[in-house]
Amino acid sequence: MDEMIYENIGWDTKLIINPDYILREIGDESVVVPVVESGPFENSMFTLNETSAWLWRHFKDGATPAEVLDIAMHEFESENGDPKFIEYGVYRFVLESADLKILQLAEEQA
Repeated sequence: MDEMIYENIGWDTKLIINPDYILREIGDESVVVPVVESGPFENSMFTLNETSAWLWRHFKDGATPAEVLDIAMHEFESENGDPKFIEYGVYRFVLESADLKILQLAEEQA
């Protein structure tokens, strides 16, 4: 797990959820709401699946992908018994969230 995930983000890079977005539970749904008046998701909301909501909560206060992966490996069993499936899920969440600027380097918020 030495490879980079996205641009300057590796498995040991501390990441945090961008404070411009909040997660709200509405009934059984986990909904992300932007709290800024402009941006790519202006006047919109989007729903997270259960796995993405779990990952969001673990990155909310800052964590490395490796830390979150370690917690996930202890908390969940892979659907097909292959731990690479869980690793890929964390990888995809980080990749897609970083690309959308929802997940950012923790040092950017310091």
